[in-house]
Amino acid sequence: MGKVAFVTNYYKESEKKELERVEKEIRKMGFAKEKIYATDSTKDNRGYVYGLNKGIKKAVADGAEIFITFNPDISLEGVKKENLLHGLEKFDVLGFCQRQNGKIYYGGSLDRWRLSGSLNEKKPKSRFSGVDFVSGSFLVFKKKVLDAVGYFDESYFLFYDEVDFCHRAKKKGFNIGVDSGVTYDHFEFSQRNLRKEYFLAKSRFKFFIKYASFAQKARELIRLPKTFFEYLPLIKNIFLNSRFLVNFFSLNLSSVLVKLLYFLLFILLIRYLSPEQYGVYNVVWAHVALLSPLMDFGTTSYSIVYLPREETKKFNSLFSLRFFLSFIVFIATMVLAWIWSYDLPTKKYIYLTSVVIFSNMFSGSFLILNSLREKVYLSSIVSFVFNLILVFAYIMALTLNQGLNGVFVLVFIFYGLYALSNLMLIKGTLKTDFQLVFSPSTWLQVMKKSYVFVLISLFAGLYFKLDVFLLNFIKGPKAVGIYSAGYKFLDALMFMVGSYNISATPILSKLSEGNPSRLVRKIKKDIILLIAVSFPLVLGMQLLGPYLLPRLIRNFYPPSVGVAKTVIFALPLILISSVFINTLYVLNKTKWVIFVFLFQVVFTLAANLIFIPKFSFMASAYITVVSEIVNAISFYILLRRSI
Repeated sequence: MGKVAFVTNYYKESEKKELERVEKEIRKMGFAKEKIYATDSTKDNRGYVYGLNKGIKKAVADGAEIFITFNPDISLEGVKKENLLHGLEKFDVLGFCQRQNGKIYYGGSLDRWRLSGSLNEKKPKSRFSGVDFVSGSFLVFKKKVLDAVGYFDESYFLFYDEVDFCHRAKKKGFNIGVDSGVTYDHFEFSQRNLRKEYFLAKSRFKFFIKYASFAQKARELIRLPKTFFEYLPLIKNIFLNSRFLVNFFSLNLSSVLVKLLYFLLFILLIRYLSPEQYGVYNVVWAHVALLSPLMDFGTTSYSIVYLPREETKKFNSLFSLRFFLSFIVFIATMVLAWIWSYDLPTKKYIYLTSVVIFSNMFSGSFLILNSLREKVYLSSIVSFVFNLILVFAYIMALTLNQGLNGVFVLVFIFYGLYALSNLMLIKGTLKTDFQLVFSPSTWLQVMKKSYVFVLISLFAGLYFKLDVFLLNFIKGPKAVGIYSAGYKFLDALMFMVGSYNISATPILSKLSEGNPSRLVRKIKKDIILLIAVSFPLVLGMQLLGPYLLPRLIRNFYPPSVGVAKTVIFALPLILISSVFINTLYVLNKTKWVIFVFLFQVVFTLAANLIFIPKFSFMASAYITVVSEIVNAISFYILLRRSI
């Protein structure tokens, strides 16, 4: 018998104490001088398998020939050294009977169709019996197996690592089996909890995808509805126990409903308004939103990124700063409307709509407060109720042929009421702790960190709105109306970007302070999720857009279909860029984001000036997509340099 190495990985102090007990039992077995390689995964949190491999690699360097991996929560009172020697004469990978929760298990078997692993409860007829896999709680294997199949697969954070290892060994021709005459106890402290069920399901799925044949995958696809219902309790528990998912999906649900309401409004607008009138409508909103980054002054992004690490009492100073800035932006917006060469009705509409600046300030402040309390869903509910009432009022005004005058009067009335409502909700949440404060020193500290967000928002706003202003001044309101009608189908889906930013950035901020690998895993998962959500929408627009959109728009809006089919390609690119941008934020690389958007402002300005005179609104549509490709590539390169 060659040199023996015992390898384990423990987590937290409770398992370390159990390990001390198991070490004593190993010595009683007759392994007095053999080394025990124990890895502490408390700090790196990279999973059980990572720590196991770390110990095995050290044992290999020390010349080990026999490897015994074990969990700290076992008892080896019934196992002797002779049992190991005898078992290794029969098998290359060896296990013993496992007593757990009053039952005894004799190795494990794989379902031939689903490849799900289950422990065998039926005692085999012979003492030494071949199995598909051996329980990872106590697993013995020879060096030649390791040389042939490699280490345990570290992509399994927990569970199925031993199933994968044994499966690879069996495919290489090695013998896998159990000695049913020897029993050890496995206490399994982690039994029946949400974390275990989640990783078990995730690892089982990974194993299936890795090894299943085409026929097996086809069968699994057919039974997918049944699989969904089998895992429905787990999905429900994960959702209810994850604040991120609750906030993300509640915010998305609210945003979806609001977007549906405004999409209905959009359909009515283009049915009751000519392209020229709809162009004026969009120019007004673009003008009012132009200076909004100065009102926010980056405080929303600042709060989400930095306040989780600081005292939330700074909210009062932050709110006061936002309140002060909103007055400045309100006055500047009206002055610009007077200076620029708008006609008189457009200027009047801008003055009425400027109340939105205060409304956004109060509602944004309430959202910040709820984000810090991880109760974003409250803002979602308030937003939905307000928008439901507002859109209903819009519809009434349009159906009564009130035109743009009626619409913008309603904007002034309802957004004013919405501002007051959010102010009352903030006061009700903070109660006596809420107050306006004049604190220039605190404001200066905020501005030192938030000014980069201001520049980003300002340049990003210009980048997104330049095409509207240039189309208006070069081709007129009609071109703006046609382009905006097509762009609206992309804009209707942009809620996903905001929902992701609000829900994910606080989590990214916390992960940025720990192990970089955890941050990378979060980024990859988010990108996969966002692509999976957005790609069907892009495909649907290409396939169904030409048939559905003409039925939604009036006869003089058909060119908008081409705009919609083009700009929709920007959606997945914008979502991917959002992941990269928010990660750069939490890594304190925001200045790099400024340079990218500054370049985009110059690029968009130049490209639209060159191509709009010849290609009109379609030039702006293609430039939108090209710009987002440049963004995604640029932010990816910058992020790779940061991690």
